[in-house]
Amino acid sequence: MYWQAVEQQIEIALKNKTLQPLTTQSQSFLDNDINFTVHLRVPKKIKKPHQATQKSNPFLPHEDAMFVKSCPPSHKLLLNKFPVLKPHALLCSNDFVSQQSPLTESDFSTWLEHLNSPYDVGFYNAGPIAGASQGHRHMQLIRLAHSETVSAIAKKLEEISFVRFGPLNLRLCNEYYQQALSQFELDTNETETGAYNLILHKELFWLVPRKTAHIESIFANGLNFCGHFLVKDEAHLHWLKHYGFIHFLKGLCLDVNN
Repeated sequence: MYWQAVEQQIEIALKNKTLQPLTTQSQSFLDNDINFTVHLRVPKKIKKPHQATQKSNPFLPHEDAMFVKSCPPSHKLLLNKFPVLKPHALLCSNDFVSQQSPLTESDFSTWLEHLNSPYDVGFYNAGPIAGASQGHRHMQLIRLAHSETVSAIAKKLEEISFVRFGPLNLRLCNEYYQQALSQFELDTNETETGAYNLILHKELFWLVPRKTAHIESIFANGLNFCGHFLVKDEAHLHWLKHYGFIHFLKGLCLDVNN
């Protein structure tokens, strides 16, 4: 299992201080009978760069301590340098491919090879509006103790996103992906899609079209649709708790007041 190699590389990267996990305090909340986890930032000097301000590409070349393994013919597995959860890995294209260009059969094939158990969850942020912090193609991999949480959230947002339940394979991923892009008119440009988050596990394909990067200065990416929120202070935590987690997620992709 590649997760063992990921864990071993995490220890190496922590020892040489290349890996920089975000320091947080975690709290659990129940919304619509679904458990959500909020990670409250503990201030540190190191700030995670964002795509709008990032001038260099950390995946080309990658730092040696971030490298886990090659994934022939076109990808490599790296550690996420600024993880909220542990473990958290990235499947990156070997050569530069834009994060907002359409996903390919090779992307899906490599991704599916790493979704081996019910605990393995993948997510993808297509562009800055969807929460992408880097412009280089990277699909993300995490392990969740309760991956059914992701399916429960998907069911709540089924009317405003593209959700398919059942065992996945490469053919279905390609078909679902094209259907979802077409349904939400995200494929009007051959070289660049509209903004969306895509969440996968062994029995879920879920694409969420995005219209805004944040609500009340709480920025969101695919991790939020997996039930995990990162907030910078107690004031944002208090606001989010009363606003509602499902309400927040719906607001990322449509006006919930309409």
